[in-house]
Amino acid sequence: MKDSKIITDSKIITLIISLVVAVCLWIYVVTVVNPDGETLISDIPVVFSGEEVLQEDQNLIIADGRDATVSVQFSGKNTELKKLLQARSELSAVVDVTNVRSAKEYTLSYDISMPSGVSESEITISDRRPARITFSVERLVTRQIPVKGDFSGLEVADGYMLESTSFDFDTVTVKGPESEVSKIESALVTVSRTNLNRSFVQDVSYTLVDADGNAVDMTNLTTDTDTLELTASVVMYKEVPLDVTFISGGGATEADVTYTISPETVTLSGDATILDSVNKIVLGNIDLSTTPNSKDFPMSILLPDGVKNVSGEEEATVSVRIKNRETAVVRATNITFINTDDRLDYSSVTQLIQVTVRASASEIEKISTNNLRVVADMADFTQVGKVNVPVEIYVDGYADAGVVGEYSVVVSITEKEE
Repeated sequence: MKDSKIITDSKIITLIISLVVAVCLWIYVVTVVNPDGETLISDIPVVFSGEEVLQEDQNLIIADGRDATVSVQFSGKNTELKKLLQARSELSAVVDVTNVRSAKEYTLSYDISMPSGVSESEITISDRRPARITFSVERLVTRQIPVKGDFSGLEVADGYMLESTSFDFDTVTVKGPESEVSKIESALVTVSRTNLNRSFVQDVSYTLVDADGNAVDMTNLTTDTDTLELTASVVMYKEVPLDVTFISGGGATEADVTYTISPETVTLSGDATILDSVNKIVLGNIDLSTTPNSKDFPMSILLPDGVKNVSGEEEATVSVRIKNRETAVVRATNITFINTDDRLDYSSVTQLIQVTVRASASEIEKISTNNLRVVADMADFTQVGKVNVPVEIYVDGYADAGVVGEYSVVVSITEKEE
């Protein structure tokens, strides 16, 4: 039993010694022997040294060739090559453009920028493909590109409309190679929203597009802003009728009137809290005492504050027809004065007025000169001389009859003799 334990312990010691020897040998091989090797690294990006100076001092910019890559064959100690592979993302092919002075195509050599932590003295470059980099340089230009909106994907709720849209800037400043900037037609904003029933303000992105609406490659372009502020006004709209108010007179009332209004309605837009209470637009008053049996009235369409006329009409025509009433011209000679001054004498220079009288067909033939009474109110006329005085004309004996139009007489005013 004791002999068996001694044998087991001896095997363990032997294994430990073997492992230590193996590790030492590996360390010796790696650190002392360390054979040389080779490795190929592809897709190393090309960068341009001095590009900022090229833009600022020469007003030039690199166009084609910016996305070039190279493949490089490296030789050196395996330990250094391993470090190189681990840090390959730090590798770059550097082209010096500080001596470039004009816009044309160039083919220049490049240097390989090694990662930090890799000893350049331990690694050599045995091959590179391509050996030189070809790229083009163009004139650097700046343009103001107009902003346009595509609102075809913006849907409003029933009873609402998109009244207006605006951006905080009308243009976007784009800087880049002349050949690429010249292709740009507009900075296109595409908006897509549904069931809108209120206005909104939103930051939106845009796409630079050419004349055919195709997106332009932004690789070599810079802009002064990435987003724009869109303000969209969404308002309620409503179709409301037009109407007028009739003032009875001249032997006619509203019951005697037939009329049409053209247009009959207008479409209004505005805030829902205002527009909800607007059920019609009253154009104004029509005084029947001055209206013949047939007349067309042009009348302005006046809107409440905060409401817009989407239809666009600024004026409506009201065609008035008075039914069941006839007119006749009757001479009036009975001229009297009221509100006179006791110190003055009044005499009518006008002796006869041709008066248009309106009444029913059965009455109009019965009305004569004897039924007309002309009354001149002299309260506002106190100066000696001849004056033109408006008069009221009454049709005595016929309550439903009336006078159409406005009339006046010339009155001579003199001082009374003592």
